[in-house]
Amino acid sequence: MLAAECAWAVLRAEHARIRELLNLVNDALNDGGWVCSGPQAKALFALIERLQVFDHATHRPKGVVLVQTLRGRSVEADDLLIRLESTRDRCDDLLLQATAKLKAAASGAASGAASVADGVGALLHEHRKLMLVHLDEEDSLLHSQTAAHLTREEWAAVASSISVAMGEAKA
Repeated sequence: MLAAECAWAVLRAEHARIRELLNLVNDALNDGGWVCSGPQAKALFALIERLQVFDHATHRPKGVVLVQTLRGRSVEADDLLIRLESTRDRCDDLLLQATAKLKAAASGAASGAASVADGVGALLHEHRKLMLVHLDEEDSLLHSQTAAHLTREEWAAVASSISVAMGEAKA
């Protein structure tokens, strides 16, 4: 099914981009200069924002029709979707907490650079770990579930929705 192959090619390419952004955040975090330097802290914050914007505005809209179409097809598929949604929500929460701590440190409202650094570091490391597992599950388990349950016509609708989302993201 060409539509399925095209849809997964786009999704996997975006997963690769998310992994690249996670690596950039991780590199900036591990550099450590952001703890005591305004410009490096701003750069870390900007990388996190870039990751969030790409995930929310570019990647997630492409999966809406796929998830809606798969939902209700099997207990296994529904359990997977629930787990993926839960992980995604946890990842969102971790990034919100990390950016809140970075904002507090930048404004001087945080108590102690070391505690802020430890807190931000722990949040971002946990986010990275969860997000990488999430992406791997989408690439493997979600791929398998969609291959097992979606028809040719449904794949055409999914591919079409991805195409529309790509056009909207460019606009």
